[in-house]
Amino acid sequence: MKYSFTLKDNNEKSFRQLNWFLFFLHIVAAGIFALNTTENLVRVGLFILLGFYAVIYTVYTFFRYQRKAFETFNLIMAFLYVSFWFKYVNVTAGIIFLVVYIFIALVQAKKTAVHFSAEGIHLTRVFKTVVFPWTEMANVVLKDDLLTIDFKSNKIIQVEISEQGVVVDEGSFNLFCVDQMNRQA
Repeated sequence: MKYSFTLKDNNEKSFRQLNWFLFFLHIVAAGIFALNTTENLVRVGLFILLGFYAVIYTVYTFFRYQRKAFETFNLIMAFLYVSFWFKYVNVTAGIIFLVVYIFIALVQAKKTAVHFSAEGIHLTRVFKTVVFPWTEMANVVLKDDLLTIDFKSNKIIQVEISEQGVVVDEGSFNLFCVDQMNRQA
């Protein structure tokens, strides 16, 4: 028997802060570029871009509690970033930003998952999968969508399960874990 869960993402706030940091970094870089150029067209383009940012942020403020509002806001902002760099600087600057944005979006979209099988507990994170054998476990318990993994080394992992619609029989899961730990002992 196998069990799989998607864990609640505790890094969402960090990713939002990183996106805001990139936004302000873009504004600073575009402002420095506009101040160091003699072309008025670049400065006008920067002011138009800032106007778009103000309008988009105002709309986002009203809809920020809607589902996928932040992701939509980021996509629109990324489109404006790339278009500014393509139009006023060069293609290389736009491609660099686009690569960074896509990398961050892919990392943010990747969810942490945990899989329980006879081989052990597989914790799949953004960049790697860690396998913990049952022999290292002191206790594994699922109660009210809270998963607790207690290691014999006194290390504890305690996370919420994010799958609200999935019904898991906690009793059979806990019995499965106890059975696996007893087999390996």
